[in-house]
Amino acid sequence: MKSMKRKGFTLVELLIVIVVIGILSSMMMMSSTEAVTSARASNIVSNLRNLKTAALAYYTDHLDAVTGSPNWDIAKSHDEIFQYLGATNIPDAGDYQFETITTGAGQGEWYVYYAIESASITATEKNGIKTKLAGRAKSVGLCAGPNSDDSYTNGNKVSMFVR
Repeated sequence: MKSMKRKGFTLVELLIVIVVIGILSSMMMMSSTEAVTSARASNIVSNLRNLKTAALAYYTDHLDAVTGSPNWDIAKSHDEIFQYLGATNIPDAGDYQFETITTGAGQGEWYVYYAIESASITATEKNGIKTKLAGRAKSVGLCAGPNSDDSYTNGNKVSMFVR
């Protein structure tokens, strides 16, 4: 008896290959989303550090020689601090702001913060970024905001102490 030679694939074999490809591609999508949120969180921390450095340089350059105190207002100097850095290459630069404590124990201290909620990204990405930032908060010096010694945990803005 002659053996029959098959040509091509059966429908079952084809379906199995399609299912395996679907599973692998969904795993790739999940890992790439994780990488994107991690990269954005790192970018936010890097930008906060750069703005902190620029603000301190600006502060030092604008100290009053007689009193030793700054002769400027952080709110008015916001754009000049960004210019110190050449901050035109900071993405979402409008979401980074400076904040001062005007009364209480921390009067005169100021912070740079990033408003996560105002960023133009999806809610899922925002949640992923918040989680990544919360995980790094203590090691990189992120806080919940002025008048708070607490590390950042999951709020709508993440702050870094400047002075």
